[in-house]
Amino acid sequence: MPSTSRRRFLAAAGTTGIAALAGCSAFDGGLPDVNTGSGLHADTSRALDDEAVYLAGDTGDLPEPPKTAPAVAGADIVLATASADRGDLVRALRAGKPVAFGAGDVQAALRSLLEAVGGEYTFGVEAVRARPVETVVAVPGGNDSVETYTFVDDGGWPDPVLDPLGWALVGRVPECQTGMPESPADDQYEYAGAAHVVGRLGSGEAYASRTVASVNDQESERFVRLRTTLHAAANDGYAVEVAAREADFPDDQRLASVYPNPHTRDGVQVANVSDTTRSTFAVEATPASDRARSALTACGGLLTEGGLAYDHRSSFQWKRDRLLGSDRHYASATGRGEWRLGA
Repeated sequence: MPSTSRRRFLAAAGTTGIAALAGCSAFDGGLPDVNTGSGLHADTSRALDDEAVYLAGDTGDLPEPPKTAPAVAGADIVLATASADRGDLVRALRAGKPVAFGAGDVQAALRSLLEAVGGEYTFGVEAVRARPVETVVAVPGGNDSVETYTFVDDGGWPDPVLDPLGWALVGRVPECQTGMPESPADDQYEYAGAAHVVGRLGSGEAYASRTVASVNDQESERFVRLRTTLHAAANDGYAVEVAAREADFPDDQRLASVYPNPHTRDGVQVANVSDTTRSTFAVEATPASDRARSALTACGGLLTEGGLAYDHRSSFQWKRDRLLGSDRHYASATGRGEWRLGA
Protein backbone atom coordinates (compact mmCIF):
# COMPACT_ATOMS: atom_id res chain seq x y z
CA MET A 1 0.00 0.00 0.00
CA PRO A 2 1.32 3.47 -0.79
CA SER A 3 2.46 5.69 2.05
CA THR A 4 0.21 8.46 3.36
CA SER A 5 2.04 11.03 1.24
CA ARG A 6 1.58 8.90 -1.88
CA ARG A 7 -2.16 8.52 -1.20
CA ARG A 8 -2.41 12.30 -0.80
CA PHE A 9 -0.68 12.72 -4.14
CA LEU A 10 -3.15 10.38 -5.84
CA ALA A 11 -6.11 12.28 -4.40
CA ALA A 12 -4.65 15.65 -5.39
CA ALA A 13 -3.73 14.48 -8.87
CA GLY A 14 -7.24 13.15 -9.41
CA THR A 15 -8.85 16.42 -8.33
CA THR A 16 -6.44 18.50 -10.38
CA GLY A 17 -6.94 16.22 -13.36
CA ILE A 18 -10.70 16.66 -13.33
CA ALA A 19 -10.42 20.45 -13.12
CA ALA A 20 -7.70 20.71 -15.73
CA LEU A 21 -9.44 18.43 -18.19
CA ALA A 22 -12.88 19.97 -17.93
CA GLY A 23 -14.06 21.28 -21.27
CA CYS A 24 -11.06 19.90 -23.19
CA SER A 25 -11.28 17.43 -26.03
CA ALA A 26 -8.89 15.02 -27.65
CA PHE A 27 -9.87 16.53 -30.99
CA ASP A 28 -9.28 20.27 -30.45
CA GLY A 29 -5.65 20.32 -29.34
CA GLY A 30 -6.37 19.92 -25.62
CA LEU A 31 -5.94 17.19 -23.06
CA PRO A 32 -8.33 14.21 -22.96
CA ASP A 33 -11.87 15.11 -21.86
CA VAL A 34 -11.88 12.38 -19.21
CA ASN A 35 -9.78 11.94 -16.12
CA THR A 36 -8.45 8.40 -16.43
CA GLY A 37 -6.86 8.42 -12.99
CA SER A 38 -3.74 6.84 -14.48
CA GLY A 39 -1.41 9.70 -13.57
CA LEU A 40 0.26 9.47 -16.98
CA HIS A 41 -0.24 13.19 -17.60
CA ALA A 42 0.62 14.24 -14.03
CA ASP A 43 3.91 15.53 -12.61
CA THR A 44 4.50 12.26 -10.82
CA SER A 45 7.98 13.25 -9.63
CA ARG A 46 6.13 15.13 -6.87
CA ALA A 47 5.28 11.75 -5.37
CA LEU A 48 8.90 11.70 -4.15
CA ASP A 49 8.62 14.95 -2.17
CA ASP A 50 8.14 13.17 1.16
CA GLU A 51 10.04 9.96 0.36
CA ALA A 52 13.62 9.47 1.53
CA VAL A 53 15.64 8.13 -1.41
CA TYR A 54 18.99 6.38 -1.01
CA LEU A 55 21.27 6.90 -4.03
CA ALA A 56 23.49 3.91 -4.82
CA GLY A 57 26.34 3.38 -7.30
CA ASP A 58 27.72 6.20 -9.44
CA THR A 59 25.52 8.83 -7.81
CA GLY A 60 26.84 11.59 -10.08
CA ASP A 61 24.93 9.94 -12.93
CA LEU A 62 21.62 10.15 -11.07
CA PRO A 63 19.22 13.08 -10.67
CA GLU A 64 18.90 14.59 -7.22
CA PRO A 65 15.55 13.70 -5.61
CA PRO A 66 13.86 16.17 -3.25
CA LYS A 67 14.80 14.18 -0.15
CA THR A 68 17.68 11.73 0.33
CA ALA A 69 18.76 9.23 2.97
CA PRO A 70 22.38 8.50 3.92
CA ALA A 71 21.85 4.72 4.11
CA VAL A 72 19.48 2.01 2.94
CA ALA A 73 18.17 1.50 6.49
CA GLY A 74 16.70 5.01 6.64
CA ALA A 75 15.39 5.10 3.09
CA ASP A 76 11.89 4.57 1.70
CA ILE A 77 13.17 3.98 -1.86
CA VAL A 78 16.51 3.10 -3.46
CA LEU A 79 17.59 4.71 -6.75
CA ALA A 80 20.70 3.12 -8.22
CA THR A 81 22.95 2.92 -11.22
CA ALA A 82 23.77 -0.41 -12.81
CA SER A 83 27.14 -0.43 -10.98
CA ALA A 84 25.60 -0.29 -7.49
CA ASP A 85 26.51 -2.91 -4.88
CA ARG A 86 24.03 -5.78 -5.20
CA GLY A 87 24.11 -6.50 -1.47
CA ASP A 88 22.54 -3.13 -0.60
CA LEU A 89 19.88 -3.52 -3.26
CA VAL A 90 18.97 -7.06 -2.21
CA ARG A 91 18.63 -5.94 1.41
CA ALA A 92 16.38 -3.07 0.33
CA LEU A 93 14.11 -5.32 -1.73
CA ARG A 94 13.86 -7.87 1.07
CA ALA A 95 12.88 -5.04 3.41
CA GLY A 96 9.95 -4.20 1.12
CA LYS A 97 11.49 -1.07 -0.43
CA PRO A 98 11.12 -0.21 -4.13
CA VAL A 99 14.41 -0.36 -6.04
CA ALA A 100 14.89 1.62 -9.26
CA PHE A 101 17.76 1.81 -11.75
CA GLY A 102 18.26 5.12 -13.54
CA ALA A 103 21.64 4.94 -15.31
CA GLY A 104 23.71 2.35 -17.15
CA ASP A 105 22.33 -0.90 -18.56
CA VAL A 106 19.24 -0.67 -16.39
CA GLN A 107 17.41 -3.68 -17.82
CA ALA A 108 20.37 -6.01 -17.24
CA ALA A 109 20.76 -4.58 -13.72
CA LEU A 110 17.12 -5.30 -12.93
CA ARG A 111 17.47 -8.89 -14.15
CA SER A 112 20.59 -9.36 -12.01
CA LEU A 113 18.84 -8.04 -8.90
CA LEU A 114 15.77 -10.22 -9.37
CA GLU A 115 17.87 -13.30 -10.06
CA ALA A 116 19.62 -12.69 -6.75
CA VAL A 117 16.30 -13.02 -4.90
CA GLY A 118 14.63 -15.37 -7.38
CA GLY A 119 14.10 -18.14 -4.86
CA GLU A 120 12.15 -15.83 -2.54
CA TYR A 121 9.74 -14.03 -4.87
CA THR A 122 7.59 -14.59 -7.92
CA PHE A 123 7.89 -11.96 -10.63
CA GLY A 124 7.90 -11.23 -14.33
CA VAL A 125 9.81 -8.77 -16.50
CA GLU A 126 8.85 -7.61 -19.96
CA ALA A 127 12.13 -6.31 -21.33
CA VAL A 128 12.09 -3.89 -24.28
CA ARG A 129 14.66 -4.03 -27.05
CA ALA A 130 15.69 -1.55 -29.78
CA ARG A 131 14.16 1.34 -27.82
CA PRO A 132 15.72 3.63 -25.21
CA VAL A 133 14.94 2.51 -21.65
CA GLU A 134 16.39 4.79 -18.99
CA THR A 135 14.41 3.73 -15.92
CA VAL A 136 13.22 0.42 -14.50
CA VAL A 137 11.64 -0.23 -11.11
CA ALA A 138 10.99 -3.26 -8.91
CA VAL A 139 8.31 -2.89 -6.23
CA PRO A 140 7.97 -5.79 -3.76
CA GLY A 141 4.43 -6.51 -2.66
CA GLY A 142 2.28 -9.00 -0.87
CA ASN A 143 2.20 -12.74 -1.47
CA ASP A 144 6.02 -12.74 -1.92
CA SER A 145 5.69 -11.17 -5.36
CA VAL A 146 7.35 -8.25 -7.15
CA GLU A 147 5.82 -5.82 -9.63
CA THR A 148 8.23 -4.58 -12.32
CA TYR A 149 8.14 -1.45 -14.46
CA THR A 150 9.99 -0.81 -17.72
CA PHE A 151 9.78 2.81 -18.89
CA VAL A 152 10.40 3.51 -22.56
CA ASP A 153 12.01 6.91 -23.08
CA ASP A 154 9.76 8.41 -25.77
CA GLY A 155 10.73 11.97 -24.86
CA GLY A 156 7.62 12.86 -22.87
CA TRP A 157 8.80 12.71 -19.24
CA PRO A 158 10.07 16.10 -17.95
CA ASP A 159 12.58 14.13 -15.87
CA PRO A 160 13.20 10.73 -17.51
CA VAL A 161 14.14 9.12 -14.17
CA LEU A 162 12.22 10.81 -11.34
CA ASP A 163 8.89 11.09 -13.20
CA PRO A 164 8.78 7.38 -14.12
CA LEU A 165 9.89 6.41 -10.61
CA GLY A 166 7.10 8.54 -9.18
CA TRP A 167 4.60 6.93 -11.54
CA ALA A 168 5.66 3.45 -10.41
CA LEU A 169 4.78 4.54 -6.86
CA VAL A 170 1.45 6.31 -7.44
CA GLY A 171 0.31 5.73 -11.03
CA ARG A 172 -1.92 2.93 -12.20
CA VAL A 173 -3.32 1.28 -15.28
CA PRO A 174 -7.10 1.88 -15.13
CA GLU A 175 -9.39 -1.04 -14.47
CA CYS A 176 -10.55 -2.87 -17.57
CA GLN A 177 -14.26 -2.67 -18.40
CA THR A 178 -14.22 -4.93 -21.47
CA GLY A 179 -15.59 -8.43 -21.05
CA MET A 180 -13.48 -10.99 -19.21
CA PRO A 181 -14.70 -14.48 -18.30
CA GLU A 182 -15.30 -15.55 -14.73
CA SER A 183 -14.75 -19.09 -13.52
CA PRO A 184 -15.54 -21.03 -10.34
CA ALA A 185 -11.81 -21.88 -10.34
CA ASP A 186 -10.77 -18.24 -9.91
CA ASP A 187 -10.06 -18.72 -6.19
CA GLN A 188 -7.59 -21.50 -6.98
CA TYR A 189 -5.17 -19.11 -8.69
CA GLU A 190 -2.61 -17.15 -6.69
CA TYR A 191 -1.28 -13.78 -7.78
CA ALA A 192 2.36 -14.04 -8.94
CA GLY A 193 3.28 -10.46 -9.87
CA ALA A 194 2.79 -7.90 -12.62
CA ALA A 195 5.02 -6.59 -15.41
CA HIS A 196 4.44 -3.07 -16.77
CA VAL A 197 5.66 -1.32 -19.90
CA VAL A 198 4.97 2.43 -19.88
CA GLY A 199 5.73 5.38 -22.16
CA ARG A 200 4.87 9.03 -22.75
CA LEU A 201 5.49 10.67 -26.11
CA GLY A 202 7.03 14.11 -26.48
CA SER A 203 3.77 15.20 -28.14
CA GLY A 204 1.82 14.22 -25.01
CA GLU A 205 0.20 10.88 -25.85
CA ALA A 206 0.77 8.16 -23.27
CA TYR A 207 0.40 4.42 -23.02
CA ALA A 208 0.82 1.54 -20.59
CA SER A 209 0.45 -2.20 -20.48
CA ARG A 210 0.08 -4.23 -17.29
CA THR A 211 0.49 -8.00 -17.51
CA VAL A 212 -0.51 -10.04 -14.46
CA ALA A 213 0.30 -13.71 -13.88
CA SER A 214 -1.58 -16.02 -11.53
CA VAL A 215 -0.74 -19.64 -10.81
CA ASN A 216 -2.66 -22.79 -9.89
CA ASP A 217 -0.26 -25.55 -8.80
CA GLN A 218 -1.70 -29.03 -8.79
CA GLU A 219 0.00 -32.32 -7.97
CA SER A 220 1.61 -32.88 -11.35
CA GLU A 221 0.72 -29.77 -13.34
CA ARG A 222 1.00 -26.00 -13.15
CA PHE A 223 -1.69 -23.87 -14.78
CA VAL A 224 -0.88 -20.22 -15.44
CA ARG A 225 -3.17 -17.35 -16.33
CA LEU A 226 -1.68 -14.33 -18.04
CA ARG A 227 -3.84 -11.22 -18.36
CA THR A 228 -2.79 -7.97 -20.07
CA THR A 229 -4.54 -4.62 -19.70
CA LEU A 230 -3.74 -1.99 -22.34
CA HIS A 231 -4.27 1.72 -21.80
CA ALA A 232 -3.81 4.57 -24.28
CA ALA A 233 -4.43 8.26 -23.56
CA ALA A 234 -4.83 10.96 -26.20
CA ASN A 235 -3.38 14.47 -26.18
CA ASP A 236 -2.76 17.50 -28.37
CA GLY A 237 -5.58 16.77 -30.81
CA TYR A 238 -4.61 13.20 -31.65
CA ALA A 239 -7.35 10.72 -30.76
CA VAL A 240 -6.69 7.09 -29.83
CA GLU A 241 -7.12 4.92 -32.92
CA VAL A 242 -5.94 1.45 -31.89
CA ALA A 243 -4.15 -0.47 -29.14
CA ALA A 244 -2.86 -3.99 -29.75
CA ARG A 245 -1.06 -6.73 -27.85
CA GLU A 246 0.74 -9.82 -29.13
CA ALA A 247 2.57 -12.62 -27.32
CA ASP A 248 4.33 -15.40 -29.21
CA PHE A 249 5.03 -18.56 -27.21
CA PRO A 250 7.21 -21.56 -28.13
CA ASP A 251 5.57 -23.79 -30.73
CA ASP A 252 5.28 -26.68 -28.29
CA GLN A 253 3.51 -24.64 -25.59
CA ARG A 254 -0.22 -25.16 -25.75
CA LEU A 255 -2.53 -22.22 -25.12
CA ALA A 256 -5.50 -23.94 -23.52
CA SER A 257 -7.72 -20.89 -23.95
CA VAL A 258 -7.54 -17.27 -25.06
CA TYR A 259 -10.02 -14.54 -24.23
CA PRO A 260 -12.14 -12.47 -24.51
CA ASN A 261 -14.42 -13.27 -27.42
CA PRO A 262 -14.81 -10.39 -29.91
CA HIS A 263 -17.25 -7.84 -28.51
CA THR A 264 -17.99 -4.16 -27.92
CA ARG A 265 -18.43 -2.87 -24.39
CA ASP A 266 -18.07 0.46 -22.60
CA GLY A 267 -17.34 2.17 -25.90
CA VAL A 268 -14.42 -0.16 -26.79
CA GLN A 269 -14.42 -2.76 -29.57
CA VAL A 270 -12.16 -5.74 -28.92
CA ALA A 271 -11.05 -8.25 -31.57
CA ASN A 272 -9.30 -11.48 -30.60
CA VAL A 273 -7.06 -12.57 -33.47
CA SER A 274 -5.07 -15.20 -31.56
CA ASP A 275 -3.89 -18.36 -33.29
CA THR A 276 -3.65 -21.16 -30.74
CA THR A 277 -2.32 -23.61 -33.35
CA ARG A 278 0.77 -21.38 -33.55
CA SER A 279 0.83 -20.62 -29.82
CA THR A 280 0.19 -16.94 -30.51
CA PHE A 281 -1.98 -14.63 -28.44
CA ALA A 282 -3.18 -11.37 -30.02
CA VAL A 283 -5.92 -8.85 -29.24
CA GLU A 284 -6.72 -5.50 -30.81
CA ALA A 285 -8.86 -2.73 -29.30
CA THR A 286 -10.38 0.23 -31.12
CA PRO A 287 -12.59 3.03 -29.77
CA ALA A 288 -16.32 2.99 -30.50
CA SER A 289 -17.08 6.21 -28.58
CA ASP A 290 -15.65 9.70 -28.07
CA ARG A 291 -14.73 8.76 -24.53
CA ALA A 292 -12.63 5.82 -25.71
CA ARG A 293 -10.98 8.00 -28.34
CA SER A 294 -9.77 10.17 -25.46
CA ALA A 295 -8.73 7.33 -23.16
CA LEU A 296 -9.03 3.65 -24.06
CA THR A 297 -8.61 0.67 -21.75
CA ALA A 298 -9.01 -2.94 -22.87
CA CYS A 299 -7.73 -6.34 -21.85
CA GLY A 300 -7.24 -9.93 -22.87
CA GLY A 301 -5.65 -13.05 -21.51
CA LEU A 302 -4.78 -16.69 -21.85
CA LEU A 303 -4.46 -19.95 -19.95
CA THR A 304 -1.46 -22.20 -20.42
CA GLU A 305 0.57 -24.85 -18.59
CA GLY A 306 4.15 -24.83 -17.37
CA GLY A 307 6.47 -21.83 -17.41
CA LEU A 308 6.19 -18.45 -19.07
CA ALA A 309 8.64 -17.11 -21.64
CA TYR A 310 7.48 -15.34 -24.79
CA ASP A 311 8.13 -12.58 -27.27
CA HIS A 312 5.80 -9.65 -26.70
CA ARG A 313 4.70 -6.56 -28.59
CA SER A 314 2.38 -3.77 -27.50
CA SER A 315 1.54 -1.12 -30.10
CA PHE A 316 -0.51 2.07 -30.01
CA GLN A 317 -1.72 4.51 -32.63
CA TRP A 318 -3.28 7.98 -32.44
CA LYS A 319 -4.92 9.81 -35.34
CA ARG A 320 -5.67 13.44 -36.14
CA ASP A 321 -8.11 14.20 -38.93
CA ARG A 322 -7.58 17.31 -41.04
CA LEU A 323 -9.39 18.89 -43.97
CA LEU A 324 -6.75 17.63 -46.39
CA GLY A 325 -6.25 14.21 -44.85
CA SER A 326 -5.02 12.83 -41.55
CA ASP A 327 -1.78 12.08 -39.77
CA ARG A 328 -0.82 9.72 -36.98
CA HIS A 329 1.48 9.25 -34.01
CA TYR A 330 2.79 5.77 -33.18
CA ALA A 331 4.35 3.97 -30.23
CA SER A 332 5.37 0.37 -29.71
CA ALA A 333 7.35 -1.77 -27.30
CA THR A 334 8.76 -5.13 -28.39
CA GLY A 335 10.91 -7.54 -26.43
CA ARG A 336 11.05 -10.64 -24.27
CA GLY A 337 8.80 -11.53 -21.36
CA GLU A 338 10.08 -13.97 -18.74
CA TRP A 339 8.56 -15.04 -15.43
CA ARG A 340 9.85 -16.74 -12.27
CA LEU A 341 6.83 -18.44 -10.75
CA GLY A 342 8.36 -20.38 -7.87
CA ALA A 343 9.67 -23.90 -7.51
